[in-house]
Amino acid sequence: MKLKEKIPWLMGRLQRTLFPSLDACCAAPLTTQEKHLVKVLEIIEVENHVSKSRQWTGRPPAERKAIARSYVAKALFRYPHTRNLIHELQARPNLRLICGFPPSQRLSSESTFSRAFAEFAVQGLGQIVHDSMVS
Repeated sequence: MKLKEKIPWLMGRLQRTLFPSLDACCAAPLTTQEKHLVKVLEIIEVENHVSKSRQWTGRPPAERKAIARSYVAKALFRYPHTRNLIHELQARPNLRLICGFPPSQRLSSESTFSRAFAEFAVQGLGQIVHDSMVS
């Protein structure tokens, strides 16, 4: 489905099914800003373009899909620093849930977020997402 066709279909689906479901499972009702983030994340589907890097030794990499979604939130909400993003993820349970971080799990450190962002830059994640939306 082309982007021009996908957006109206998706907006209808979000309003009818996703937002009521999210409101039911969130601690507080979604804010307008959080609903906007959900719409953007549903349209761009950044998590579908995150490489599934797997290392065989050492600790497994932190959840890259959730970090990628949180970087979209950082850009959308105009947080100037990763530290601001992490603070908001800790303070706002709905934002944490939307980005894909389990509520009971401790968030990754600022350095982990920065390393993940560097991986996304090397991978060209922004360009990959853009190209997938244009084609």
